[in-house]
This record gives sequence, C-alpha cells and structure tokens, in this order.
Amino acid sequence: TLISRGKMKKIKIITDSASDLNKEEIEKFNIEVLPITVTVDGVEYKDISNEEYIYKMRGAKNFFTSQPSLGLFLEKYEKWTSLGYEIISIHISDSLSGTYKTALSASKEFEGVYVIDSMTASVGIKYLIKYCYDMINKGIDISDIYGRVLEKRQDIFTYVTIDTLDNLVKGGRLRKTAGLIGNLFNLKILTKLENGELKLVEKARGKRKLVALLIKTIRGDLESRKIKKISLVNVLSYEYVNMIKDEILREFDYDIKEEDIIITTPAISTHTGEKAVGIVIEAI
Repeated sequence: TLISRGKMKKIKIITDSASDLNKEEIEKFNIEVLPITVTVDGVEYKDISNEEYIYKMRGAKNFFTSQPSLGLFLEKYEKWTSLGYEIISIHISDSLSGTYKTALSASKEFEGVYVIDSMTASVGIKYLIKYCYDMINKGIDISDIYGRVLEKRQDIFTYVTIDTLDNLVKGGRLRKTAGLIGNLFNLKILTKLENGELKLVEKARGKRKLVALLIKTIRGDLESRKIKKISLVNVLSYEYVNMIKDEILREFDYDIKEEDIIITTPAISTHTGEKAVGIVIEAI
C-alpha cells in the first residue's frame, strides 16, 4: 500500500494471484498482484474468471499453471524501489509453487525488498496481507513488519479436502493407479499445510466421514486457541461447503459468513480438482 510517513520510506505490498484477492481488496490494499497464468489445451489465460476456468477444466485433456517470471519480478521491484518504496512481497507456499523462490532470487538485486513465504495459500495469504497492511498504517518499520508477519504465519491453519484424485494424477502429483483405486473405492482425502508443506492427514470413504475427520483434526490443532476467522475456499463444492459450514457452527459455535465462502483461483483449482474445499482458519 502507498503510505508516506515523513522521512520514513513508503511501503508497497506485492503478492501473486494465488492470494484470491478480489478487485475491491486489491484496490483497498493498493496491492500489485502478479499473475500465475494457466494453460488449458495449449491456450494460455492470464485473466479468466474462477468459475469459467473450472468449466474449461472439466473437458480439457491437459492444463497447468505457470508462475510469474523472474523478469516480471525484476521489473516490478525496479519500478517501486526507483519510486522510493520499500517492498514486502508475500507469496504462495514454497511447497506449492516456485513463485517464492523466484521472488527471492529477484529481490537480491535490490535494497529494501523483503520476500515472505506465506506457508499457506489463497485466503491464508490474504490474512497475512491484511495484518501487514494494518501495521503499515500504524507507521511500523518494515523490518519489524517482516518479523511480525513471519510469526503471524503460526496463527494460520490451512486444510484441503479433496473429493476426486483426477487432478492430482493429471498434475503428476499422484500415480494413475492410486487415482483409479481412490476413485473406485470412493476415497476422499484430507490434507493439511504443515510448515508450508501439503501433507496427507487421512483418507476417508465418503463425504460425511471426510467432514468428520476435518472437524476432529481442527479441534486437535487448535487445542485451547480460539477462532478469529474461517474462510471456505472451494472449487464449485457447494455440498461440501454446506456440510462443513453446518459442522463448524455446531462444533465451534462459529457462523461462517457468505462473504467468506469463495470460488478459488485457477492457480489452486488446477491442483486440487473440482469439489475440493480449502478451510483456512485464523486463530488467536
């Protein structure tokens, strides 16, 4: 965001499109968002709606994502630093994309560019951006903001329920035989981003057992902590979203708002597949 504080340097936040920021949020935070592009059957898309992409993905033979180039990072860092800004660059978990490493490599050419591996994705990045934005508005020094955002990552819990293994197979993250067996036996997968790495928590047979596993895992992870915010980031997963919303209300007395239920960006849905749900929790 663009804020001048006397002799203190102005600070600009940069992120990537895996942050799932909408146009209003991009404008509010005055953020530079670098696109993670998607290619469907040989056609590259830089600006496609989340829902339209899912429809295209259904009948596609192949699809993949491409991170922002080193050249683009160099261009943006050059632009803002030459205008007198320091930069905080927050990106999708290093285990899910090479974006962070590319940003880090580009940052070495400049003074005052702080690059952060969010260790999460989607709305989890947005939580960190909002935290960062609030500190900028308070006039906190960039080195302090950087350190506090690194600590804040421990407050973000990110889970992903996966309904079908097809996309994990197509993306090369799972063998075809495993995908075939999983789909044949109606196996659903619960994964969790832990220390920035997507890990398998458990497999369940059927939707209700998967949601029950999710609730049990959240309860164990939170321990005595309280929920500040929950977002459900999904790939046209209305049935799951309603089930999860009901169970969260029943188990944690937390009513998830409609504005916190969103269709995710192609950068995420490419890997998770349709009907997947990301459950992103900010704890206090």
